[in-house]
Amino acid sequence: DGIATIRSFGALGLQSAIAIMSVEDERVVEAARMLADVQGLRVLGTITKPITVEKLEPILARVREVRGQQAYHTAMAPVQHFENAFKHTELFFLYQPQVWMRSAKFAGVEALVAWKHPRFGLFEPMSFVPAMEEHDRYGAALVDLSLRETIACAGRWQQAGQELSMAINLSVHAFDRLDLPERLDALARDAKVPPERITLEVTERQVTGHAIKMIDVATRLRLKGFRLSIDDFGTGQSSLTQLQRMPFSELKIDRSFVDGCATSSSKRAVCEAAITLARNLKMTSVAEGIEQRPDCDLLDELGCDVMQGYFIARPMTEEELSAWAAQWTLRAGHAYRRRHRTDGTAITE
Repeated sequence: DGIATIRSFGALGLQSAIAIMSVEDERVVEAARMLADVQGLRVLGTITKPITVEKLEPILARVREVRGQQAYHTAMAPVQHFENAFKHTELFFLYQPQVWMRSAKFAGVEALVAWKHPRFGLFEPMSFVPAMEEHDRYGAALVDLSLRETIACAGRWQQAGQELSMAINLSVHAFDRLDLPERLDALARDAKVPPERITLEVTERQVTGHAIKMIDVATRLRLKGFRLSIDDFGTGQSSLTQLQRMPFSELKIDRSFVDGCATSSSKRAVCEAAITLARNLKMTSVAEGIEQRPDCDLLDELGCDVMQGYFIARPMTEEELSAWAAQWTLRAGHAYRRRHRTDGTAITE
């Protein structure tokens, strides 16, 4: 059956993208899609039978997108080369733009670390970051590098007269250092970046089991004006418990719920519940992984605050970001605002 086929594809390490077609109940198809995701397969979407041109066309469009994407190594990076990654400055940062849903204004960026290996090429974060974070020395070095480089980037924008909100991914182990708020405060002051422009993202899965020490550090970070985001919301085992315990200011809906939410009633329900929860807790809701206009339109309708994903822009260098931001403000943002009307009149700033 299809599940056995997906299992076999995963065991073979199949690199081709796949689509799932079925007449089964939507929840069954979503479970099959999740299985393919965790097996490391690239799932382009699902199609309900009978197949039609209208159903197939979005899938084929995503095939073309996959072929056009920059090639990253998805296999695990060599641990024995971690030392050289820091010593030879092979690690660098890309910045993925975020945009306010209602006004279409540039909201800021999420900083994503990448590794340009001299022999194997480019590694994406998931290929090396988890392993680095489990190593005390390299994990600490990655935290220091992330904070130093990304806040310096925000500082350069500040000196140029432009504000740049920066979201920085941190391992939960970074919160083991009780002096994290003081270190971050010193870096922000040196770069002349207001604390409210810095958001620290920590995944929900990591928070579980580390909440006691995190409450101390996280609360002092908030007292100093920094923002905290719970990333990959909905993928952990105690989401509501973490939201109640921790002083988070932002909730990021995991891409597994965002991608395809316009055509999946179960994904829509999760997104709607997360957005409502964030609103009631006076948190900013962020949808990550938006790749298609129907999903974007639905999230706008549901009242999501911020959007992020390939539909807006791919991760880019600092130099590319400056040019992109200018173009978005002058051209893309204007076009987006004209498409989103509230009372028959185009939204204006």
